[in-house]
Parts: sequence; C-alpha cells; structure tokens
Amino acid sequence: MIENIKEEIEDKIIDYINSSVTGRLIVFKPDKKGMDDYLVVERRGKYKEDKIYLEINSLVLPAQNKNFIKDFSQEKFKADKNFYLIFAYFDEVTQKINDYIWIIPSLKFQDIAEVVKHSNNKKSLRFESSSNFKDKNKYSEFLINIKDLGDILLGALKDKKQAKFQAVDFDGKSLINLENLKEFLCNARQNTYAANSSGIDNPRLLESKQLEFQKGEYFYRDVYFTGKTKFIGQEIIYQDLKPIWGMNYIGKAIGKLETNFLKESLMELSDKCRLGQECEYNKREYKYKDKGVGDVSEFSGKEEILLNEKSIYKLDYQGGLIS
Repeated sequence: MIENIKEEIEDKIIDYINSSVTGRLIVFKPDKKGMDDYLVVERRGKYKEDKIYLEINSLVLPAQNKNFIKDFSQEKFKADKNFYLIFAYFDEVTQKINDYIWIIPSLKFQDIAEVVKHSNNKKSLRFESSSNFKDKNKYSEFLINIKDLGDILLGALKDKKQAKFQAVDFDGKSLINLENLKEFLCNARQNTYAANSSGIDNPRLLESKQLEFQKGEYFYRDVYFTGKTKFIGQEIIYQDLKPIWGMNYIGKAIGKLETNFLKESLMELSDKCRLGQECEYNKREYKYKDKGVGDVSEFSGKEEILLNEKSIYKLDYQGGLIS
C-alpha cells in the first residue's frame, strides 16, 4: 500500500473511533520499532491497563478484483488476545472508507483462516471475502458498521475480554446494541428530568412538558402531563430518526421536597432504576425503592418513596424495544 494512502486510512480509522466515544479512548501510532504497523487503543486515564492493538488492512478501490484477499505468513503471524485485524475497503477517488469493515480478533483469525501452501513450502493464513457484504461466510460475524468501532473497542477494554460484535442489518443500520442503548438512556435521564431540565418552549402536545436529549445517532424525548393527584408520561428513544425503544409510566403527584429527593435518587441510580432491576437509595428519613423484572429490551416495575417507613409515592412503569 502506498504510504500516504496507508496514513490516510489510519487517520480516518482514528477519527471514527474518537467520534463515537467522546474522549474516553486514546488512539495513537507507537514509535517503538516493530510496532509502527499498529494503532494502539487505550482508555483515557487507565494507562496501566491492557491496550488493544489494531492492524489495518485495506483494499484500495478502484480495483480489478473487488474480492478482498490478504495473506499473512503463518510463521510470523502474531496471535494475542489484545491484537485485532481490521479489513476495510477504501475508495481512493472519494477518499472514504466503506461503511462496513471487518474487525477480527487475531486468535480467532488464526483458528478460522484458510491455510494456503505456497511453492516454496511456506504457509499463509488467508483472509478472503466478497465485496458483497450480504454474502455470508466465516467472517460475517465480525462485520460491523464503522460507526460502532469505538464502542466495540471501549467495551472490550472495559470487560477485559474479547470484543463483542453486533449483527448487521443491510438496510443500512447496525442492529440495536443494547449496551449502547442503555448507556445513552442513563445519560439522557441524568441530563433531563433528574437534572431539573426546564424542557422545550413549545411541546408538541398541549399542556404537556417535553424534555429532549441527543447524542450521536440517538435522540431521547420524555413527554408527561401532571394533574392534581397523578402524572403520566412516556419516554421514547430514536436511532437515526427511527423509534426503537419506549417506556410509559404513571405515578402519584408529590410535593417539592419529595420531588427533589426523587430526582436525586434517579440521578444516583440511573443505571438501575426504571430498568426492571431492584435498587434502593436512602437519605435521612426518606427511602427510595425500585423493584422490577426484565432488562432494557423488555421490563416492568414499580418504584416507591417512603417517609419514615410510610409509603407516600408510587410509580408503575413498563417498556422495552419497539421492534
């Protein structure tokens, strides 16, 4: 590969990683001899933890044969739990990487790659795949939308395990990543109702309050109505303008002090409450309890506030994926 094209592709890969994880990862090219063919990925502020090493392999288009074929010397091939191979199509005319790339753990590649014997008796491990991504083969499970690359690498570093992959929907979108969805939902709740957000000026529904939050491909909207004794509402999350998740709820209206405690509880327990889990938060004479079943894909539950062990507030909720 021509050196300036190689650097251009690496820079674009770095940009894609950084754009989806908002500063939580550091990606760099090491100066160490023998490592300059890799990109190194690590969590910001976690320099003593494991790093991930990426070897970028590209087929530059236009090319006579659009089948992607790449051979690696079996003798010299580096297989390690922290090493990954990336295979990407790069269009030299548009200067763009294809929306879909393969990211394959080196240990897995060593196990499944075709072994090719050459005339000099040397052996290679061969990656070969069609440019038609709908064609299923042994590498299909490692095909991802490039927008998800940063999240996949961050998840691998957090869990200290091999990266987890999400199947691809060839209508042009990645199928819903539940881990990313839950992380966004928690972030959205922390920045809207729990954070005393004032809401938008002109809500779509008359007499409602409408709270909104957006990050990347996700958009969150919470619409609710408050009466004298009860309130009722609904949360919706959109991915690329398509509704993918929702939750409805109905609860008892409470006073300002109790509302402030509720918001504090929701802020503290954002990764557990109203998600079908059991959790509890205490402050002086107040106690918040949530008891539910399920997970972010489908769940229901009830939350409650007790004052000196006497119930003063209840809310019922249910929700999950729309499709």
